Amino acid sequence: MVDSLIISIDTTNGKDNTVLIVGRKTVGQQVEIVNAFQGEEALKLYSQLTVKNRGVGV
Repeated sequence: MVDSLIISIDTTNGKDNTVLIVGRKTVGQQVEIVNAFQGEEALKLYSQLTVKNRGVGV
């Protein structure tokens, strides 16, 4: 299985109004929204996805 996700974050309105959106492109190039996260949860998830873990062989 091959799957590609698109992650988008908007922090322009401050930490409490931060929104992280997860989308998936379909075969016809349409974007389907899979999930959304808000506030502190969005910031934590974004950090987990973008900060490299040392010692993890990827």
